[in-house]
This record gives sequence, structure tokens and C-alpha cells, in this order.
Amino acid sequence: MRKRLSIHGSNQGFTIVELLVATLVFSIVLLTVTLGIVQISRVYYKGINEADVQNTARSIMDTVTQSIQFSGATVTATPTAQIGALQAFCIGNTQYNYRLGYQLVDSSPGTNQTTLALASKDSVSGCEGAAASNGGKEFLSPNMRLSNLKVTEISPDRLYKVTVRVVFGDDDLLNNPTAANASCKSTAGSQFCSVSELTSTVYKRVGAN
Repeated sequence: MRKRLSIHGSNQGFTIVELLVATLVFSIVLLTVTLGIVQISRVYYKGINEADVQNTARSIMDTVTQSIQFSGATVTATPTAQIGALQAFCIGNTQYNYRLGYQLVDSSPGTNQTTLALASKDSVSGCEGAAASNGGKEFLSPNMRLSNLKVTEISPDRLYKVTVRVVFGDDDLLNNPTAANASCKSTAGSQFCSVSELTSTVYKRVGAN
């Protein structure tokens, strides 16, 4: 009598415990990857904002110091700082109009905001820095603010000290947002805050006209 061979296959699937463990492991991996992407994004945006602020501060410093150094024009020192007030100083016939501590916006300024942070205006007749006027080339980009700007005469009509401090960020991301020492808080969203301060001593190489 011929024997019949029977083949029994294994039809067992995953158990509930195994599914739960697999789901837990996948969730942990997914969470780790997500946190890594978020951190990379924070570092990326922080770097972009810091570079923009540093470039802006350097551009202002270069413009002012080179004008003092090579134009041979009369320099009027910056007036006593007044937060939010429209102020000005002159180098020759170029007038620099500015508001300290106020964030630059494109339009409809709110609290501690302005549509003019620092702008230069050329060919201003009789420029003495006594009165500021709107208009001109804006140095800052939206969401930045000019925290500090000083042009101080050290030696009569020859040696000057220039200080520039530019801040990027909304009021809620800053310590003392309208003050000269405004700084970034270590809070959520800090990647959207940056500060750059430069100081330079300039010798006027060309005499006044």
C-alpha cells in the first residue's frame, strides 16, 4: 500500500506583540529623523540670517568709513541717540537718515516699527545733519533694525570712531529690543534672530574741501 505524504506549511503571521514592537521601533526612528531635519533647518536658517546681518553691518561700516576716509568732506557727528526719532548726520553733501531701535517693515508700521531704518540721500544742499528727511537708499532689509550708530570725532577733523550694530528679529525674540544693547533670547524661534556689531577707527586721508 502506497503511503501518502502530507506537507504542512506554516501559515503563522505576526503576533500583536511583534506588530507593536515593530511599530514602536519605526516610530522612534521616524521621530529621530524628524528631529534631525528640524535641527538642520534651524542651523541653516540661523546661518542665513547671521550672514545677512553681518553683510548689512559690514556694508554700512564700509560705506561710512570709506566716505570719511577718502571724500575729504566735512563730517557731522551723530546726535545724542533718541529711540524711534528720525535723526541724521552728514558726510559732505550725503545725509544719513536713521531711526534707532525700530524694526524695518515694507509698509504700515506698528509698534516699534518703521519704514526707514537707515537711508542715505545724496546731494543734500547745506547738509549739516540738523534736520532729517525721508527718502534715499535704504541699507537694511525687512525685519532688521539699527540698534546703534555712532560717528564720534576723536581728533579734530582727522580721526573718527564709527560703531554700527544691526539686529534681526521680532520684539518677542529680543532682550531690550529698542535698546542699543538689544540681544537674542535663547528661546524657540531663535534661528530667526541675529546680531552683528562692528567698531572701526578711521583716519581721514584727504583734507576737508
